[in-house]
Amino acid sequence: MQKALALLFGSLLVAGRASAAPPAAAKPSASEDPQAKRITGSTNYVPTFGLRASISRGFKVHGVLAIDAGLDVPKEATRKLAEAIRPRLMSQMRDAVLNYASLSYVVGERPDVDIVRARLQKAVDQVLGKGEARVALASVIVFQE
Repeated sequence: MQKALALLFGSLLVAGRASAAPPAAAKPSASEDPQAKRITGSTNYVPTFGLRASISRGFKVHGVLAIDAGLDVPKEATRKLAEAIRPRLMSQMRDAVLNYASLSYVVGERPDVDIVRARLQKAVDQVLGKGEARVALASVIVFQE
C-alpha cells in the first residue's frame, strides 16, 4: 500500500513539474526567414532561395548558375498555398533555371536577368496561376570553373 501511494505521489509530482514548464519557442515560419528579412520587410514576400544549375555544354561543365529569388504574393490565401506547395513550386523554378543554364546562357557572358525572371515568372504562373505572384530576383551569380 505504501509503495502504491509513493508511486502515485511521485507521478503527481512529475506531472506537476511538466505542466509548469514554459511553452516551447515557436519555429520561425518561412516568412520570418532571416535571409528574407535582409531583402525585404514585406509580409507578402515568400523566399525561394537556392536555385542552382550546372552550366554545361556537351560533356563539360563550365560552372554553376546560382539564383536567389522570392515571390511577392499579395493575397494571404495564395501565400499560404505557396508555402504549402513549396516543393512543387521550387521544382518548377529549378527546372526553369536549369533550362536557361543549359540552353540559353552563353558561357562567359553575363546572365540575362530579364530572361531569367521571365522564365521563373512563367514557372510560378504555371503552379499558382497567372497574376497571383510576382518574381523578385535577389541575386544572379555565375561561378565559373
